[in-house]
Amino acid sequence: MKRNFCLAIMIIVCMLSGQALSAVMIQDDTVKVMEVDELPIIDGIEDDNCWNDLKWQTIDQVWINYGETIEASDFSGRYKIAWSSETNVIYMLVEIVDDVFVDGYVYNSNPSTGGGYPNYDIFEVFIDQDKSGGKHVFDGTGNVGQQWGYNGENAFSYHIVTSPAPEGQATHDIVVCDIAGESWGNYYIPNYADHIPEFALRKFGSDRYIWEFSMNVYNDTYEPANPEISRVVLQPGDIMGFSVAYCENDDPDEDPKERDNFIGSVWVPASAFNDHWMDADGFGTIELVGKTTGVAQYNEVVASSDFRVYPNPGTGNFNLQLHDLANVNTIVRVFNVLGQQVYEFKPAANRETSVNEINLNHLPDGIYFLSTKMHNQIVTRKITIMR
Repeated sequence: MKRNFCLAIMIIVCMLSGQALSAVMIQDDTVKVMEVDELPIIDGIEDDNCWNDLKWQTIDQVWINYGETIEASDFSGRYKIAWSSETNVIYMLVEIVDDVFVDGYVYNSNPSTGGGYPNYDIFEVFIDQDKSGGKHVFDGTGNVGQQWGYNGENAFSYHIVTSPAPEGQATHDIVVCDIAGESWGNYYIPNYADHIPEFALRKFGSDRYIWEFSMNVYNDTYEPANPEISRVVLQPGDIMGFSVAYCENDDPDEDPKERDNFIGSVWVPASAFNDHWMDADGFGTIELVGKTTGVAQYNEVVASSDFRVYPNPGTGNFNLQLHDLANVNTIVRVFNVLGQQVYEFKPAANRETSVNEINLNHLPDGIYFLSTKMHNQIVTRKITIMR
């Protein structure tokens, strides 16, 4: 008890002193990524309605130099994340406060002249689409594969490199570096900029930067010659390995450049302080949550008699009772437990009775969710098909 009390006091003192925490888990264990109806305009301005109700996640774990604290006047960071089935992309909004922004990296795929990008101020996204973990550097074989991985696309380590425009303006040009190839004797630096189809970085004041972008998601069958084959269809219930980080340099005049700090979104042990770029085991976790199937979105304010489905459980034929069928635009959508829409039903309007028959005999046995909009609310009812 005494140890926990001291830890709590340490956290409070760090917060009050304006220092970034370096060894306390702050980010959600699993970040729930909500699907949004209204898509953000990617302009580096955080005024889109879709961002308003989403929770900030912190970027406050000091990986380099491990365990140290960083003054808030030097650096602070946080992010929001969302997704859309309409566009099939993940959206990110990132706020970085950095007193010195060091840019000027020039891309080259040749490692001898194209390396060094972590020594500039860059934002990083680490994503493991199926959360399988493991090494993700090379498409290696033998001892090389055992040390650095057999599939370089098992996870991606996106190093987003850009140069800010003048204050108040946005830049949209980026290079997205990673490592690809078979071994240290045969590798190159790809530019994955097309994985981030929309991007904006905008500077506010002397030290505040808003990064806003969309991101495609690919699985581990990725082939550079035809990436769309391995692009995944995002669905509610998807669980991915995911972390973000920021490389920070405080000296724009040094040559060669050398990274001063590396700050991540998740806690890692000291033994893995700089492993994200090569090993997905330490990534955090995100879960995609649909618009109508998350438990938090069930809305029971509407009386149960206003929206009834019976018999429940049923064998496939159900009676659907809605309080008001005068709205000819009423649509009832059926989702499976993964949040995938499997059926859509338009009740007959202007009927003397409020009961419609809905036939779900084509669906296999299991649990489903019926969702519709009533009284400006999304209302969901759970049913079971059991034959």
